[in-house]
Amino acid sequence: MQKHFYLPDFGTLKHLLWPVLLTCIVINLACAHEDTGVSSGDEAVPADTVFGTIVADTITYEVIIRNSNPDDRWAEQCLSNLNHQALISNIFRMIREGNAYAYEYETMERLTNRQLEKIESETGFDYNEIGMIQFTEIWFLNPDKSTMTKKVHSMVLGYNFYTSDGEHFGYKPLFRVELKS
Repeated sequence: MQKHFYLPDFGTLKHLLWPVLLTCIVINLACAHEDTGVSSGDEAVPADTVFGTIVADTITYEVIIRNSNPDDRWAEQCLSNLNHQALISNIFRMIREGNAYAYEYETMERLTNRQLEKIESETGFDYNEIGMIQFTEIWFLNPDKSTMTKKVHSMVLGYNFYTSDGEHFGYKPLFRVELKS
């Protein structure tokens, strides 16, 4: 017994249904592609490199590097393995030695070593008061090697800012640091 496929009666549109249906099938088959596992659009920026696939061409975020609240045990635990003094003193050393460049945050004018020394010699200046870094990075993911690599383009050092009552209020930008590639 032969099976038949019957279409409902669409009146005068019935003669257009088959061509439209066939066109949709052809377009669907022509546009079909193999899933490579690499996202496109806003989810990822596919670009294979030595480090893997670029998953964030440019990403900016802040990292607290000094706990301003001694009662915050979670922050203390999170920062317990950070050598704050080594981090900050080496950033300043890299700038002085020309391996990184410092820029005034608002004007983006490059700071000289003399200007850097002036900042360091200001009354009340203390490396320990640099409590936040805003990073601008590129992120790579290599699923085959189960690795993720982050390459820092620049950093803005955030200096602790206090209210007149001595309460921590936030951070003010000290300057921007661009690493030499």
